Amino acid sequence: MEALKKIILWEYKRGTWQYDILCLLIIAFVFLTPKSWFEKELKTPPAATRLLIKHEDFIQTKEQLQQRVREISKNPNAEVISWKERRNEKGEIFYEVDIR
Repeated sequence: MEALKKIILWEYKRGTWQYDILCLLIIAFVFLTPKSWFEKELKTPPAATRLLIKHEDFIQTKEQLQQRVREISKNPNAEVISWKERRNEKGEIFYEVDIR
């Protein structure tokens, strides 16, 4: 237990064999570790896309809206995340629909 504490706290003096072994272990880790361990894989879904839909084309139920978004975006796998009602300068209503 005491040896583990000394290793974690790096209490060995420079020039001792324990210090040299720890340094060699660090160097071995740096040079012998496979590159794939440090490559970041894309585990999150792709970023959301925003689609603008006119008030006339907007459907309140998520299932119907999702079907309409798939038709508009020509993406059969599009999934509706959220939507917000907006108005432009003329007062016309449109919807911002976030999809992925």
